[in-house]
Amino acid sequence: MTLDADAALTEPAAAEPKRPVRWPGRTALALGILTPLAVIAGVAAVSFDAFPLATIAAWTGIGASVLAVLGGVAAAIGNWDRGAAIGGIALGLLTNPLVLTYGLDAAGNV
Repeated sequence: MTLDADAALTEPAAAEPKRPVRWPGRTALALGILTPLAVIAGVAAVSFDAFPLATIAAWTGIGASVLAVLGGVAAAIGNWDRGAAIGGIALGLLTNPLVLTYGLDAAGNV
């Protein structure tokens, strides 16, 4: 009579496949979405003569834009949810308060 060991104990367990890293691209997209929201909040604050709040919103928009672009570039290079990273880069570049100010000023002078 022989004792058969349990197969689960004798064979090493197969490693579960690792999920792909996606948070850098999605974080860049979230920061890209925050940028136009901060711009809209700043414009609304200026219309109500709340200039300190508008200044905070403008700086928040600029900071979120810079982080969205830098994080998006890093995520696109690292292939960490590249689609979301490119969306974050596009939103960060196109809705940056400084880009909007100078871009709309240049378009108005044409």
